[in-house]
Amino acid sequence: MKPETILKVLAIIAALTTLTVQGIKKILDEKGISYSPNLLAVLTSAFLTIAVCVGYVLYCGIPFTVQTIITILAMVYLSFLTATEGYDKIKQLWEQLHA
Repeated sequence: MKPETILKVLAIIAALTTLTVQGIKKILDEKGISYSPNLLAVLTSAFLTIAVCVGYVLYCGIPFTVQTIITILAMVYLSFLTATEGYDKIKQLWEQLHA
């Protein structure tokens, strides 16, 4: 995959992961269910990243090579980082701009 493509797909996955994690957290909080936010982010980012990447690879007819698998694993890690750190930073910036 080209670096530009990887970054575009990562941006989409990061947005989906962040929004999905926040939605799940809200539902769990409303039901009073305790959870680990980081574990939730890891599981959600892994599921979404693998689903999106495998779908993209199959759609584009890209062969599953070691490089493709390593890229997918790296994207799982990067989307996890975005889900755990990115949302809070974006929320903080939004609140500062609208204060």
